[in-house]
Amino acid sequence: MIKDYLNQTAKWKEMTSSDGYPPQPGTGTEIKVRWEDKRRLVRNAQGVEVVSEARVFCVEDIKPGDVLEWQGRDWPVIAVSMVPSLDGKMVFYEVAV
Repeated sequence: MIKDYLNQTAKWKEMTSSDGYPPQPGTGTEIKVRWEDKRRLVRNAQGVEVVSEARVFCVEDIKPGDVLEWQGRDWPVIAVSMVPSLDGKMVFYEVAV
C-alpha cells in the first residue's frame, strides 16, 4: 500500500568501513521514497533532541548515521522508526533527516 506513494527517488548511502574506522558513506543506491519537508524535534541515537528538517518514508532498512542524497544535497539520517502492520510485520520506515 505505501509503495503507491513512494513516487520520488533519493540515493541511500550506507555507512561502511573496511577496517572498522572511520565509517564512510558508500557510493549509494537509488531508492523510492516519499520526501516531506517537515521540521520537528526528534531524538538522535545518543538521546539528544535535535531538529529534523524532513521526514522520509521508504521500505529499505535505513539506519541512523546513513546518508540520503536528495536534490543534490547529502542529508544525514538522525532517527528511524519502523511502522508495523496490525500483524506486526514491517510495512515501512519513517526516517528523520
